[in-house]
Amino acid sequence: MDFKKTQQKKDLHRMYRSSIFHCVVRRIGWILVFIGALILLIYKGCKIVEDLVLDFSITFFLNIGLLVVIGGIAIFLISLIRFQLFSFKRESYEERQRFTMDTEYPSN
Repeated sequence: MDFKKTQQKKDLHRMYRSSIFHCVVRRIGWILVFIGALILLIYKGCKIVEDLVLDFSITFFLNIGLLVVIGGIAIFLISLIRFQLFSFKRESYEERQRFTMDTEYPSN
């Protein structure tokens, strides 16, 4: 009897994990978390740069150096994101694994 309940729970969990609703909700959740974190990082980054630029106790060359480093990191991250989007769009559909209702998910 206990084995049957365990098997039913596993089947129910498998059905939930393979549903389209689960996949969509998880993707929307990750997108919202990413957008929220990005907004917070941009805001805090702007505040830090503003504080550094307006702080007159720091030398002019140090301010320029910090701005160049921050600009370089921003350009690097943008190019990395563009490359990922480019490679994802160009990926052939034959090699991409499609998850359907019959797909077995790897267990953790």
